[in-house]
Amino acid sequence: TTGWPDGTFRPVTPVARDAMAAFLYRLAGSPAYTPTKQTFSDVDPSNMYYKEIEWAAANGITTGWPDGTFRPVTPVARDAMAAFL
Repeated sequence: TTGWPDGTFRPVTPVARDAMAAFLYRLAGSPAYTPTKQTFSDVDPSNMYYKEIEWAAANGITTGWPDGTFRPVTPVARDAMAAFL
């Protein structure tokens, strides 16, 4: 993890789905990856975790929601965390 831009870690702040994708991408060693298309309707290339989310989708780590969204700022519940892992 890199923490927040202000230098804090915020240990009791819930983890959002976009941050979970970033954690897993970094855990994998931040592999070289260039997204080729936008997978989720609510995660466009301007999203700060776009590459990490697209990497997670390309590697079968996440499939998003049935409506084609990823819901990047939704907190990760325990069941979703288990599915990501």
